[in-house]
Amino acid sequence: MSYKKYDDESSCADSSSYGSAEEDGFMSECISDEDSGLAGTTDSCSADAEPGENPNSDLLEENAALLKRAEDLTSAYLTLAADFENYKKRNQKHLDDIKKFASEPLMLDMIEVADNFERAINSAESETADKDSLMEGVKNTYRQFMNLLEKNGLSRIPSNPGTEFDPHLHESVAQIPTADCPEETIIEVFKPGYTLHSKVIRPATVTISTEP
Repeated sequence: MSYKKYDDESSCADSSSYGSAEEDGFMSECISDEDSGLAGTTDSCSADAEPGENPNSDLLEENAALLKRAEDLTSAYLTLAADFENYKKRNQKHLDDIKKFASEPLMLDMIEVADNFERAINSAESETADKDSLMEGVKNTYRQFMNLLEKNGLSRIPSNPGTEFDPHLHESVAQIPTADCPEETIIEVFKPGYTLHSKVIRPATVTISTEP
């Protein structure tokens, strides 16, 4: 009987051990299931966070706006540059026209003088030409011509004989020793001089006196 009891106790122990193993297995499965459930929950939370708002979207939008702004500014610059280039061409053409036609009023007045010279020439070539009237017509034309020059800023440099020599206004081409007038006095004028708006454009060519 003792052997049977031992067998019963052994079987009970084995049964108890088997029960413990089943419980351990059951607990392991439960824990694994719980862990897997928690992991799934964590993964699902992470998955739910990803499709949300992208933190770089603001930077992308700002970058796109800056690119659009740069394109607009580049287009505006190219347009402005083209307009400025056209303006320079128009302005240069305007300046060229001013230079080219600046003497138009003077030319119109000179045409009138040329007409008078032609009439004087035609009158001199006629058989009934009157010398006195022809001379008077030439003198009138000359006065008209000089008045026209003065109106446009041209003035004759004073250089009559007896005038004091001025190296800024006169050019001496000869010197004559004489005691009849002070030294460096104009004796004779070869070519009159002229100023244009107070600027000497041609000095008078003269002969001056020196000490004997």
